[in-house]
Amino acid sequence: MKKYLFALATSLALAIGAAAHAQTTHLKVTVPFEFTVGDTTLPAGEYDIQAKGPWGGNVLSISNRKANASAFVISASYVDAKNSKRSELVFTRYGQQYFLSEVWGANDLGRRMPISSRRVELAKGQPESEVVLMAASGKK
Repeated sequence: MKKYLFALATSLALAIGAAAHAQTTHLKVTVPFEFTVGDTTLPAGEYDIQAKGPWGGNVLSISNRKANASAFVISASYVDAKNSKRSELVFTRYGQQYFLSEVWGANDLGRRMPISSRRVELAKGQPESEVVLMAASGKK
């Protein structure tokens, strides 16, 4: 009986670890414009985006080492049937201001960023457009 419980516990731990690994987000992307994520404005440049925390994490780390610029944002995970399993970043644009709104890994799991008060303010007076940038998987 003890061997059975040990085998069951080991199998469960392996399954949980595999699920957590499958949901991990790690992307590299060049953003050619200044953008805002949360309440932080980041310069154009090369970014490394990683999910932090257990189960693939809801906290995204967005960092540009060359510019010494970074931000952490709590994202909401969701699944969208229209996603084509490509790694991409989706920005919402108002005039010349860009806001990171979604991050997609090479799986069906997307991450949606919270909408800041600044974005809400701009949305009232300007038309909205969407800009999509392709990202490379940063897996080692």
